[in-house]
Amino acid sequence: MKKLNSNNLFNKNCLFFLSHCILFFCLQLKLCFAQTNDFNKEVSSNNVNAEIKVSKLAKPSLGSLGIKTDLNNLMGLNIWNNLKVEEIIEHLNYIPDNLASKHFQVFLNDLYISASVPPEGDSNQILKLLETRLFKIKNSGQSNYLYKLVLQLPKGNRWDIWRKWQIEYELINRKDKKACEFINVESKSNLKNFWQMARIFCLSIEGKRDQAEFMLDLIKSRGFNDEIFEELFQSIYNKVNETNIENKKNKIQPLHIVMMDTLKMPIKASYIAHLGIEYTDSLLSLNYLTPKARASLLDKQLNYSFVSVDQIIENYKSVADGSIDFDKSFSEFLKEPNGYNRANVWLSIINIKDEIKKVHSILKMIKSETNNGRFNDVIGLYLNLLNEIDNSSLPQDLNQTIERLKIASNPDLYPNNNFANIISLVEGQTWDFNLISKEKAWPLIPIIEKAGMIEPNSINWMNHLRDIKEIDLEEDKYLKWESNYNFKRFLLSKLIKESAKNNNKTLTILLIARLIGDNPLIDFDLNSLITIRNSLNSIGFENLSKIITQEIMTSKIVNL
Repeated sequence: MKKLNSNNLFNKNCLFFLSHCILFFCLQLKLCFAQTNDFNKEVSSNNVNAEIKVSKLAKPSLGSLGIKTDLNNLMGLNIWNNLKVEEIIEHLNYIPDNLASKHFQVFLNDLYISASVPPEGDSNQILKLLETRLFKIKNSGQSNYLYKLVLQLPKGNRWDIWRKWQIEYELINRKDKKACEFINVESKSNLKNFWQMARIFCLSIEGKRDQAEFMLDLIKSRGFNDEIFEELFQSIYNKVNETNIENKKNKIQPLHIVMMDTLKMPIKASYIAHLGIEYTDSLLSLNYLTPKARASLLDKQLNYSFVSVDQIIENYKSVADGSIDFDKSFSEFLKEPNGYNRANVWLSIINIKDEIKKVHSILKMIKSETNNGRFNDVIGLYLNLLNEIDNSSLPQDLNQTIERLKIASNPDLYPNNNFANIISLVEGQTWDFNLISKEKAWPLIPIIEKAGMIEPNSINWMNHLRDIKEIDLEEDKYLKWESNYNFKRFLLSKLIKESAKNNNKTLTILLIARLIGDNPLIDFDLNSLITIRNSLNSIGFENLSKIITQEIMTSKIVNL
């Protein structure tokens, strides 16, 4: 009996201990779920303005960071489906930061910034993919999108360069309060020069002069030496008669530019020429840029985004030096095709009184810019001038050329026009023999027929064979249309067709980006265009296919 009671007591103790263990486990589990829920709420609330898609994913992680884009509407949240993370990184590294096709680059930017379920791969590779995406967004000039993604990054040394850029972005864009709140915390534990300088600047604009001067003396005692920063800091308190930042040992940094704008100092083109493309949009918001600096930034912006004609004209008016000699300004432009020289060409053309000479000058500039890959950037600018000219004063050939430029600027407005149909490669439409014959663009015929255009019934090929002359076969006549055989291009074309056939949309997009590259579209192989066009159509991107077709074909035949 005593033994039995002892056993019962033992069992009761075990049961009591076991029940406490279960209770403890349940409490921990509840706490864990509560923390997870709080984390998800925090992510969602912090990113409401950025429309972050992460909070809608089943398992939010760094690998799924992104923002809602049109691409998500088309492809959902599983953008990297059927691709391993190593493959994605490899393709991204082969794609130029800015493609020759601006329209495809805009589409590609959506791919870089879109939220998605992480691809297959280990955690280190997933983080490497995120870093690769961040660099792609940075190097393509998409600073607003980059800012939204950087805000979501965690603390840690791995992300320090992005946090520094975030603060520079906020200071340039006059988000001083938000930036200085972060700087105040970070500078207490991070002794790097940038954070200490940023803290001194924040103290200065907050009116805390004594603290700012004390901090400057402190970091100088630790070996800090930045002549530009010290000069600008002293200028804030009128301690120097004239601020001189020329010929200093240090390079001008974004923080220096912010201080100069605060001091209402003129910011010259040479001060910002070395800064990366990721600062361009923000710098254009500054008040004290010199006209040449603004022109330089606008010219850089045109390389990666579409800028309105009104904005270009406003900038050119403030930049041009008043020269009215077209030949001189055009010669300078050919030597150095920058924003300042472009502005001078535009102004000199405006001042030409002879209308025929004006048209020839405009056509000369458009042809040159088309060779530079900038047809879409200048056509609106110069069509405005052409529309002001009295057509009755011009010979027929110039009027025909002007009409073609109008069509090329927006071929969709001319559905029954032969020239527009060739630009858009409209399937089922008859191609224009006279247009092909005049330019001797015979290699173009197989291309347009591959696209589904129809041969005119009225052509007598035998008569053309009899009338052909050796001079018509000179090689340089064909260089515009033909491209030399390229094995890499052949392989990419094969892979594009294969991935499109398998409906692997993302891989098709990445391969097309590699095929387009960054060489001017005037040199683009038209057989490759057919591959791109057919593949995009087959995976459901018909509108993109149409836009890319028009962009490439316009570059090829706009100067006919």
